[in-house]
Amino acid sequence: SHDMCTCDRNFQGADCSLRTCPFGKAHVDTPRGDLDASLTIGDHNDIVLAGSTLYPYGITEGFPLMSHTAGTVIANTAHDYMECSNKGLCDRINGLCECLPGYDGAACQRASCPSKANSSTPGSGQGERSNTNFKVFNANSAFHGRAAEVVQRDQCSGHGTCMTIEQLAYLDHGNTYDLWDKDATM
Repeated sequence: SHDMCTCDRNFQGADCSLRTCPFGKAHVDTPRGDLDASLTIGDHNDIVLAGSTLYPYGITEGFPLMSHTAGTVIANTAHDYMECSNKGLCDRINGLCECLPGYDGAACQRASCPSKANSSTPGSGQGERSNTNFKVFNANSAFHGRAAEVVQRDQCSGHGTCMTIEQLAYLDHGNTYDLWDKDATM
C-alpha cells in the first residue's frame, strides 16, 4: 500500500504525471473483447473494471445499449464514450486532444465544417493538414491535426452556415433526427 500512487481525477500513469483527455461519443468504435480473461464477453451492464483513473465509473466488455428513434432498444451497438471520441490523439502532457483532420471540439466530438482556414478538409488532398498527410510512424504522431484550442475560422468561406444534421432535419419540414450523431455530423 506504500509503493503505489492513487491518482487524482484526470491524471493517470504509474506516477500520476500523465493527463487524461476529454471524452465524447466515439465516431468509430470496436468491441473491447474479453477484458477479464473469462473466455466470455460480458453484457452491457457487467462492469469488469471499476475505479480506474481512466474509467472511474467502470468499464464493460459489451457495447452499451442504444435505441433508435422509435424507442426500440438495440443490442450490440457502438459509440460509447471514448477519449478524444476515437478521432484524435491525447497529448498526455497538457490533457488536450489533437484532432484528426476533419474533426474538432475539445473531445474531437464533431465533424469540422469546411473553411478557408482549414481548406485542407478531408478528401481535398491539399495543404499540410489534409488527410493525405496523416501517417503514424513508430507509434509517433505525424499528422498535423488541429488542437482543441484552435477555433474554426471562416466556416463555409464566410458565405454559408454550418449546421448539425439535427438542425438540417428540422429545417426539412420539422423532421426529427435524434440518433447518436445529431450534434456530431455537420
